Amino acid sequence: MPRALTYQRPDSVDAAITLLTGDGHRPLAGGTVLNADDDPTLVSMVDLQSCGLETILATDGRLRLGAMATLADLAEDERVPTGLAEAARAELPSTLRSLATVGGTVVAGGPDSVLLAALLVHDSRVQVVGPDGVTTVMLPELQDLGVPVGHLITAVDIDPTGSCIRHATARTPADVPIVSATARTSDDGVRLALTGVANHPVLVDPSDPTSGLTPSDDFRGSASYRLRLAAVLATRALAATGEVA
Repeated sequence: MPRALTYQRPDSVDAAITLLTGDGHRPLAGGTVLNADDDPTLVSMVDLQSCGLETILATDGRLRLGAMATLADLAEDERVPTGLAEAARAELPSTLRSLATVGGTVVAGGPDSVLLAALLVHDSRVQVVGPDGVTTVMLPELQDLGVPVGHLITAVDIDPTGSCIRHATARTPADVPIVSATARTSDDGVRLALTGVANHPVLVDPSDPTSGLTPSDDFRGSASYRLRLAAVLATRALAATGEVA
């Protein structure tokens, strides 16, 4: 794990932002990412547990997930859409779901994250706070740009309506999927997200889901195998929601 040069636990978002503008300061949420990192670089940890970011709140027809809400919170809260709750359960083992957070999952941006895929199809907007104030960024844009140094994700806002389903292929039932397809239908139409085909989960065109994708080869499957899986799984997920690919 990274060697902690200092550890601080601010009691407000403003205080956390002030600390994060310092060189080498890193936000510490559930610790499943930062504490598991084998990079030996010295870091100053800014613990977010006391910043009041764990609330899940329904407002104006949307659902606001506090950045410090855990995956266990998502899995257990009845207001969270079924597809998103199931993705939270599938993301990590039960021993880690009570630690890992929404904000940490977004920042980590893992290519195999079924939770990120579920957030993408639920029209997620990410609230980011920095020295210049609060901004709201669509999740795909944040994935491309990253979170600027000295800034902090405080919430992820989703559309909780519609129906969502995931199809996936893994080497064993307990493994992380090699590729997965998550489809959601709502009054706004159909959205489709894939994992395992890029350096982070991606929204794709439901009518041509593999267009422009160039996945990497690894020990679990070649690029051509991943593209074939993506096409098959996308068709199954869309069919299960009543849509035709």
